[in-house]
Parts: sequence; C-alpha cells; structure tokens
Amino acid sequence: MKTFFKKISLESKKQFEILDVTEQVRHAVSESMVKSGIAVVYSPHTTAAIRLNHNEPLLIQDLMKTMYRLVPIDISYSHDLFEVRQQVAPNERSNGHAHIKTFLMGSSQEVIIEQGNMLLGGKQSLFFLEFDGGRNREIWVKIIGE
Repeated sequence: MKTFFKKISLESKKQFEILDVTEQVRHAVSESMVKSGIAVVYSPHTTAAIRLNHNEPLLIQDLMKTMYRLVPIDISYSHDLFEVRQQVAPNERSNGHAHIKTFLMGSSQEVIIEQGNMLLGGKQSLFFLEFDGGRNREIWVKIIGE
C-alpha cells in the first residue's frame, strides 16, 4: 500500500468564490503513481469547503445565490460579537456566515482512483468554495492505494 500527500496552494480573490481544482488534484494523482485507490481532498480552513459538482457557469451562479439565501451575510451572528467573545485574534474578520456555510458544505471530498485516474462522472469537477476571501489558501490531498 502506497500513500502520497500534497499541499496545493490557491489564492482566492473574492469574498465568495468557487474555484475548480480538478486539474490540480488530477496532477497530484498522476504524481502519486497510485493506480488503484482513493484520493481525499481536504480544506484545512474553517471558512472554505470542498465539493463535487458540475462546472457550468449558470449552475455556479445558482449555487452562490442559494448559499446567500440560506446563510445571509447581513444578519447578526454571535461569532461576530468580538466584544463578547474570548480569545479574538487582532486581525479577525466578521465571518460567522462563512463558518456556517463551511459547516453545511463540508471540508472534504473523496474520489476513487482506478487505472491511475480519478473516476469522476462525465460532468463532475472538484471545487474549492471560498466563503471568506480573498486569501491565500491551500488544499491537502491524501492519496492511498497501490
């Protein structure tokens, strides 16, 4: 059994952004030399998520609209009451909404590897969802197999 780990650096430019990371992960799978196994794509950030879906611009707009409706930015979140919270970092942002979006969406996604390739559906892509950008970010890819 082989294992392979890779950190992939990203830079988000907008407060809410959906970035296609399929090719970066595909490159990590190729680099791993694993022919049969699984890749776990993970975001170590509490305000960003990893998801699989269709990379179609109007669908991306629909996803963003839905997230704004489900978890609006402009309501009061207790997390953002810095005068009440303890241990607030000096540069901390009002980002309670971003934490909730990440909680709902999830921080990782698994993909099967067969014959050295990720098995994705015909229209599936891997996405990094930024809810608190722009920031320098990274995703971690752990590949296990043979």
